[in-house]
Amino acid sequence: MTTSINVPREAEQPFVCPDVSGIHVIVTGATGFVGRRLCRRIVESGGRVTALVRPQSDRRVLDGCPVDVAVVDLLTGSGVGDAVSSADVVIHLAATLRAASRAEFRLANTVATGVLAGVLAASDAPPRLVVCSSLAAAGPVPAPGRARREEDRADPVSWYGASKLAGEQAARRFAGRVPTVIVRPPIVYGPSDAAFVPSLAAMARTRVAVRPGTVDRVYSVLHVDDLCDGLIAAGLQGRTAGPSEFHSGVYHLCDGVEYTFADLVRTAAELLGCGRPLVLPAPSAVVRAAGVVSEAFGRLRGGVPVFNRDKAREAVAGSWTATADRANRDFGFRAKVGLEDGLREAFEEMLHG
Repeated sequence: MTTSINVPREAEQPFVCPDVSGIHVIVTGATGFVGRRLCRRIVESGGRVTALVRPQSDRRVLDGCPVDVAVVDLLTGSGVGDAVSSADVVIHLAATLRAASRAEFRLANTVATGVLAGVLAASDAPPRLVVCSSLAAAGPVPAPGRARREEDRADPVSWYGASKLAGEQAARRFAGRVPTVIVRPPIVYGPSDAAFVPSLAAMARTRVAVRPGTVDRVYSVLHVDDLCDGLIAAGLQGRTAGPSEFHSGVYHLCDGVEYTFADLVRTAAELLGCGRPLVLPAPSAVVRAAGVVSEAFGRLRGGVPVFNRDKAREAVAGSWTATADRANRDFGFRAKVGLEDGLREAFEEMLHG
């Protein structure tokens, strides 16, 4: 992997997303950060989208995007069969990123995925299924200096990661009947991101950033538009999973650059005109304690904050990088958006709407 910040923009062989004209795509989690971007991307490219939403979902975020909407229950399967009856591809984004317990993660990220795959398997002609998992399901790098590959044994370190890996396995049980592809993105950012981008901006503005751990680590990231193109390409062209081979049908996606924590924070500071921030290391014990305290205060306010015990486990676990070589070989994936360009766009949206 390279360390030049904006390499994706300068790629010699740009990736061309497959044509979705006339394709019917089901999107779960359609009202989320990635989901609403994906829906618009498919519709603008000539595809048809049915958004599967919960009764309590805020569908206003899809205003202006001509999608069909179906209210379903992914924990029971209610309404799913009818909604997917004419689908070509189902892209499963619905997930919980923060939860108060391992059981809550399991319901949202494991059980719901298995129920969805089971409903598809029961149909006469199952559509292709794309499970949007996470690099957290695989775990941090298996050895210093080597990005994680799909054939590496998964070793999640967080409740979230374990629930996403179990979700992959739940879908894989139906892979003999449902053509299934699993995509594991790293940190995803872009316009309307409510976690990573605001956190970077806050650290840049205070000009002091606390780096997890005393040893510098590196990270993979991916712009939301590149993730959307990767999900579409995986859905139409990716090799499908086998029921037993643990790494078949799995694709890691990233922008091809390894960033240190300082790279990320200082790029944000430069774009925001905040001056060069001071990056201070924090021992792992301090990071874990901060996660406990942050979560305790969050629960007093009635929720689970972005930084919590589970995120602290990931933060101190090591480097989080992956290689997208398999996706590049199988369907030509190559990220288009470099970090500077992607953050610039996200900050513009955050500051000016």
